[in-house]
Formats: sequence, structure tokens, C-alpha cells
Amino acid sequence: MKKQKRKMQRAKLPLKAVAIVALVLLALSTAVISVNAHMPGAKAPPAFELSAIVITDGGAEVEITIEDAGNYHNERMAEFKRNTLKKQNKTDEEIDKIIEEEFAGATGICPCSSCAFRAALLGISELWGDEIPERADIKFISRRPTPGATQCLQYITGTGPKVPDVTSKGELQMILPDGTEVTDLSVKSLKKHMVDMDLSTWNFVIIRKSTDEEFEVQVKEGVHPEGFFELRKKVNVEKTATPEQIDEFRGQWEEVRDAFVTQPDWELFEGVEEPEEPFPVGGAIFFSILVIGLILLLGLVYSRKKAI
Repeated sequence: MKKQKRKMQRAKLPLKAVAIVALVLLALSTAVISVNAHMPGAKAPPAFELSAIVITDGGAEVEITIEDAGNYHNERMAEFKRNTLKKQNKTDEEIDKIIEEEFAGATGICPCSSCAFRAALLGISELWGDEIPERADIKFISRRPTPGATQCLQYITGTGPKVPDVTSKGELQMILPDGTEVTDLSVKSLKKHMVDMDLSTWNFVIIRKSTDEEFEVQVKEGVHPEGFFELRKKVNVEKTATPEQIDEFRGQWEEVRDAFVTQPDWELFEGVEEPEEPFPVGGAIFFSILVIGLILLLGLVYSRKKAI
């Protein structure tokens, strides 16, 4: 009987090991699809001023600020997190506590959402000028498969879930730099394409559908600190970063976000020229006086020579 009992105990050990492995795999899978609506411990953005995107939808004028897009991104990611926790059989109280802790102070204004907003703002300005575009006339092609960029553009085009004030939708298409088209823009789907991302994914094309005009926005080299992409992969994908590397990446994350909300277009995007400084009024007056003085002086010299 004792021998039989020992055999049963030995048989149970592999089952326990399998259970432990399963739990580890579950933890890793949830870590891979962790919320990226914010960077835990990141400072709030600095004070900044950005113009709103103004469009019309069904005859009504709609003003979209970066705060609006950020809040929408936050809401969608909190909803995704909530659904993930429900699948883990968490109670409503546990879920509420986790959501409150993880999203405390989060604005949804991250490097990806702020970059997408700036790209949209620039592209619309270039293609429509002083005109106010119809939402249905706007199309974006995004190379960036992140929830932040995607949900920002979904909010502008009205193509995302629960976007308010939508009568006629614009269009959002995702085509990765290698030509792959991503048709499922859910958070779970996007996470699969976020493993290897470099500067080529920080790219957007804005299209005026009624005229087929388009404007491409590509982020410049140097906007991201050196080593940003490698460090991001260690922190967010491989989960191998040390505490020091996580702190370093948090600082880089803040630096990139802050650049997109404070720097002018020509500092951020390829092919955008810095506008020429208008000639100062004081300088113009001084220049005019100088020219008049030279003319009078030349006239005086000429008249003296003539008199001689």
C-alpha cells in the first residue's frame, strides 16, 4: 500500500509542474499584452499649446484636441485591461482597484498618440489649407501598429468604437513598412505587430480623398534618443530589462512624448522647412533710413564733383 501511495505521489508531481508552467505561460502572455496607454511612473507632460483639429461631420463643426484623442486612447485601453482581467476571473472590486492604480494620472498622451495627432494636424493643414475638411474626405495610412497611434486616428476619422458625434466616417488603413496590411485594428491584434519597430514605423500618409492629394509625414532621426528602439524592446517585448534600464527607458519615453507636444513641425518631421523670420519692423525702418542716407550721400558727392 505504501509503495502504491508513493507511486501516486510521484504521479502528482508532473501535474503540479504542468500547472506551474501553465501559470507562468499565462503570466507571460498577459505581460506581452500589457497596457501601454501610459508609462507607469512617468511624469505628466509639460505645459504646451497645440492647435485643435477642426473638421465637419454631417454639417456640424467638430473640434478635436490632443486631450480628446488622449482621453479616448485611455478609455479604450482601460476597457481592454478590464476585459483581460475578467477573463482571469477577477472580481469587479479587484478589477476596479487595478484599473484605478494602473491608470492613476494617465492622460493617454503618449509618444504614439501625440505623434499621430501632430502628423494629422500637419497633413490636414498641408492638404486643406484654410478650408475645414469633411470627416468623410479624410483618409490616413498608418505604418505604426500601436494602440496609441491607431486609436488617435480612429478618433479623428470616427472609425473607432464609441467615438462621439460621428455621422459620416473617414478612413483609416494600416500598411506596415514591409507592405503587410493589418485589417484587424483591435488591441490584441496590434500587439502581434509591435515586436520589431524602428523609425520606419513612425510614418503616416494623409490623403484628401476628393482630390487624391496626399502628404507623407516621416519622423526625423534624432527625435528618439540613441538606443531608444533597442531599450523599448527589452522593456516592453522581451521583459529582460533591469530596473535601471526601465528607469532609463521611462526618461526616454517622456523625452519623445514631450518633443511631440512642444517642438515645431520642422524639428520633428522630414521635409518640413522652417518658415522664414519676418523682417522686423524696427529693422525695416533702420534699413530704409540707411538706404535714404546712402542716396543722399551719393547725391552730395556727385554734386560736389560736378561743381569742381
